Amino acid sequence: MTDRLIRLMRIITLVQAKPGILARELAERCGNSERTIYRDMDALSAMHIPITHLGHGKGYAFIGNFALYPLDLSEEEAAAFSQLGSIMRDIKPLLPPEFEDAYEKIMAAEYKQTAEREEKMESVKTEAWRLWTERSNARTEPSPFLTGILSAMMKQRSILADYYENNYEEKELRIDPYCLVPLENRYYLIGFCHRFGLIRAFHISGFAGVETLNHRFSKELFDLQAFMKQKWSLDQDSLQVEFKVRLSERMMEWIRDDEMMFKPVKIDRERCCLHFKVAVEQDIGFVRWIMGFEEEAELLEPFYYRDMLREQLDKWLMLYK
Repeated sequence: MTDRLIRLMRIITLVQAKPGILARELAERCGNSERTIYRDMDALSAMHIPITHLGHGKGYAFIGNFALYPLDLSEEEAAAFSQLGSIMRDIKPLLPPEFEDAYEKIMAAEYKQTAEREEKMESVKTEAWRLWTERSNARTEPSPFLTGILSAMMKQRSILADYYENNYEEKELRIDPYCLVPLENRYYLIGFCHRFGLIRAFHISGFAGVETLNHRFSKELFDLQAFMKQKWSLDQDSLQVEFKVRLSERMMEWIRDDEMMFKPVKIDRERCCLHFKVAVEQDIGFVRWIMGFEEEAELLEPFYYRDMLREQLDKWLMLYK
């Protein structure tokens, strides 16, 4: 009885590792006759294991999401490991007897995980398209790079992209894509920008190219709700960043609200401070605008934009030393 249970588990593993495997190959791998394999398949069916025969010459495969041995191999690891199959017969004499069994279990688990990942990716793409069409009634896909960005998000891979904002070009930005936020008929990518060392928001239509890199990132420490609560505000269905800027007394006397590119929502003349609410896709443009005031303006909040500006100034200082 124990031998048969072991054989049944081996059949499950082999079918998961190689969907479409024939009874002939199963019999060869298990060391039994095809007649025995047919009886084992009847037994598995009676146990409600969802294995089905795909038709003449097409072999056996699972129905639905049945699987064994969950794994988390990277694409490179899975690809490297799968190459062993082509040379298994040649190296088998050099390996322990149990190695082939272990190999089959690992490949079975990886196949299932890959299938689930692709299924989830299709689900996310479908949902993203549904949200887009509901919000914008668009008849065409919002961006040719949306699928690539979604794929990088699902695989937790960094992307390399060219990005355009208000006629300003940023070439070869390395971004860790955390999430997509659909607002005001547009998609915004929230991710970590390695060039500036902070989390930024990019409107999808601003990307001129997206390449998925081999570098994997972790977003375990990124809490979207906490991030939105602490550093962003929702105003009229639009994500905004609240900036606080201190101007010199001379500049405070000179400025006129109606002459400024960005209009302040509050002017504190006693402290010489201006408060702004800036749409997320204009955050870097706002910082560059503040830099145009030179020593007459100091960016006080948010701190992470202040740190970004200080880092940029340090780079300029090193350049001109």
